Amino acid sequence: MSKALRMRCVWGLCGVLGSVLALASVARAEVSTDVSGSVLVFPKVVFTGAANLIQLPGSTPPRDTVIQIANTSNNMVHAECFYVNAQVVNGAPVWQITDFTIWLTKQQPTHWVASEGRPVDPSDYPGTDGFGIDPGAIPPVPEGFEGELKCVEVDASGTPFAGNNLKGEALIRTSTGDVSKSNAVAILGNPDLVPGNPPNVLTLDNSVNHDGEFNACPNTWLLNHFADGAQNPVIEEFNPTWCANGLCPIRTLLTVVPCTQDFENDVPSQVTVQFAITNELEENFSASTTVTCWETFQLSDVDASTGKCSGNSAPCTTDQQCIGSGTGEGFCLKSSVFSAGGLGTPTAFTQITPAGSSINNPVPDGGVITLAEEQHYNNKTIMGAQVSNSAFAAWNPQFTGNRYDATDPGQGGDPGGPVIDLITIPQGF
Repeated sequence: MSKALRMRCVWGLCGVLGSVLALASVARAEVSTDVSGSVLVFPKVVFTGAANLIQLPGSTPPRDTVIQIANTSNNMVHAECFYVNAQVVNGAPVWQITDFTIWLTKQQPTHWVASEGRPVDPSDYPGTDGFGIDPGAIPPVPEGFEGELKCVEVDASGTPFAGNNLKGEALIRTSTGDVSKSNAVAILGNPDLVPGNPPNVLTLDNSVNHDGEFNACPNTWLLNHFADGAQNPVIEEFNPTWCANGLCPIRTLLTVVPCTQDFENDVPSQVTVQFAITNELEENFSASTTVTCWETFQLSDVDASTGKCSGNSAPCTTDQQCIGSGTGEGFCLKSSVFSAGGLGTPTAFTQITPAGSSINNPVPDGGVITLAEEQHYNNKTIMGAQVSNSAFAAWNPQFTGNRYDATDPGQGGDPGGPVIDLITIPQGF
């Protein structure tokens, strides 16, 4: 072997070793959307209505969610899953939890449609949606469902297990063929630690500076986004006739799920999140909102719950109220710090961080998981009537830091910390 070849081999091994060490560091400090973990979080699952419902002018077509989960190991994997239904009924969210169990053989992928579930049916034949090895009986969600799905890897006895063998994706689709796809957020477990006491409580305290059970949630989520109501530059340039009155707005929707959850006692957790917003001119703005259990909202809803229709200044809370008026009254414009008028630029960068300790809040709030979606509107009119079709695109925001280290006084963090998020599943699974 030549000296040059030997050197290439040495540097190649160094590169492999460096990659392994880097992955080890990432696995110890972060959640992930591209590697498998022991807890899968699908932040947004919706079933807004059956596909054969009559669609009103300007309304969003019915949406449903396809869940995909894969076992990345060569061993049988068990998981306990929990749907959290935050659907609003009579003005209040129901906070209903539905649990089920799945079993996946080695390297097995599985999927189901949220509205249909997946029954155990050995008679499924090739070409049908349920063909293949059924993972167990998966219940359907009710019409109107909006909330999250969380799956926790467990051993054969039902004890949470840091196997890091689960990976998932969610695809929200409409009856018209629009799709919005994102990865599940995986929380990695520390395989060097046995489950704590009690074993049904998952402790999210593993970090760069602390040897814990499961990786801590992110400290700050990073969101690059359009200003609320900013005009779609692609439609404006290439199909301006679909932007009647110069209106083709882009909306950014944010879903926030607290990391601490108690599925045993059905106690909703609450987190106040703070928004630090920077526009293209490097001017800074701020806002905050409180999330209970699960929330999905348009960014402008954070500080402006109501607005006015652009066509007739009628009061509104959503675009659909203006579009669906039948007379083409444009879109719901809100005086928000997130709006194009409030920011002064068409795009912005926002950092999303849970609240720290204060006089009224001596212990800093726990971490959150987020998911972002853009809703792109046109302002198409047919025979003078506003139609304004829309399409969605989801993405997983980036993040920095972890909640445990950021709130650890020993590491220069919040004096009220460190924060330890807990996921409690029912005993006896």
